[in-house]
Amino acid sequence: MLLALPATARAQTAVTNGGSANAITEINVTNDPTRDNGQPEIAVNPKDRNNLVFISTDHRPGERTVTPDKFHCYAAYSRDGGAKWTEVPWPNGNRAMCGDPNLVVDSHGVFYVAFNRLGCAPGEPEPPSPGGCNDVPNHLGFSKSLDGGRTWSAPIDTPLLIGVTPRLRIDAANDNIYAVGQDTAGNIAVSVTKNRGATWSDPAVLPPQPFGTQIAAQGRTLAAATGITVNLDNGVVFVGTDVIFQASRDGGKTFTNFPVTTTNGTPVAPPVGPSLPNLTTGATDPLPWVSADPTHDGRFALMIPRGNNLEVYITENSGAKWTGPTVIPAAGAVKPWIDFGSTGLLGVMWRTSAVDVYSTVSFNRGKTFSHPVKVNKVTEPDATAAGDEFSRILVTDKYAYVSWSDGRNGGTPDGILARVPISRYK
Repeated sequence: MLLALPATARAQTAVTNGGSANAITEINVTNDPTRDNGQPEIAVNPKDRNNLVFISTDHRPGERTVTPDKFHCYAAYSRDGGAKWTEVPWPNGNRAMCGDPNLVVDSHGVFYVAFNRLGCAPGEPEPPSPGGCNDVPNHLGFSKSLDGGRTWSAPIDTPLLIGVTPRLRIDAANDNIYAVGQDTAGNIAVSVTKNRGATWSDPAVLPPQPFGTQIAAQGRTLAAATGITVNLDNGVVFVGTDVIFQASRDGGKTFTNFPVTTTNGTPVAPPVGPSLPNLTTGATDPLPWVSADPTHDGRFALMIPRGNNLEVYITENSGAKWTGPTVIPAAGAVKPWIDFGSTGLLGVMWRTSAVDVYSTVSFNRGKTFSHPVKVNKVTEPDATAAGDEFSRILVTDKYAYVSWSDGRNGGTPDGILARVPISRYK
């Protein structure tokens, strides 16, 4: 059954920066001062590059009193390459609330979301914590859209329980979809579907990391990485550890560990810098960040912070050997992201607490990166809020799409998208 309910319209605001052929289009997609719209993501339909889907959190600001309007998610689609957006209802199903949504699209143009299903059914009394209903834990939900994001299927429960930082990744080689949540013992775990969500594998425990584990998938390889731990000596402090890349050939049942090294074989020092998780700033995105190149079997990128720089390491053989670091100057970087695009271009973005947002693209698989491009026209205020843990970059052969949140509309974060012509990086 497909859900097609009316949504409340929000008026997007857009600015351009540069000449018409080379202009950056910057859009406040959510544009709602009454809601917190954080951690926005975008996906582009490979069958129709003008068809985009945008999602974000959509929470009521302020105290965490659990009422049905507290935790929601936002979805919209575009048919003109991202200039105009139409909001659509989120597929909540028989749960009143939603949290931490993630988005992917397969090679056929089918969009998928995974999200924490929160609370009870609409109309039922809400429990003190939205993590369950009537003492039954809630699950990581999954829904798909067959029509470019206009309507979404009724959600199903994956075998995973809700997670602190759920993730959704797709393997471009075979359209297998990997979801990250928790197993019944509370471990960060992964489950895979090979048939668009009809069936799922049993949860497999991932290498542990505070706030969860980043993953990437390519062919038969599921990759993860570890590089931080918790130090309780002076309160809850997150510190860097040895950087390890983990590769699984059996869907996460077993992993082989590969120390990440420099080109000359020296083990990479533990990450440091403002991008490490920090509860006081709301930065809780797991690191190291990992991405798979869909154009080359065995090629993965791994990124860590090093003071005011971001370091990128590349493996061509699923972790056995590494080159790097390629150093990207990124003073004050918080909530960065790295990802290969569908054509093998590698994009990196970060934002500062000001907020200014920068991005860079590698045209040679991470060996070098372009000059950084500032993608927002005007420095905007920060608006720290729960449900804004990360930012994103998605690179196609024509554009880099950079998404983040800032407080340009008042005291609450809005979900922002910048469409940057690839020519700006050359």
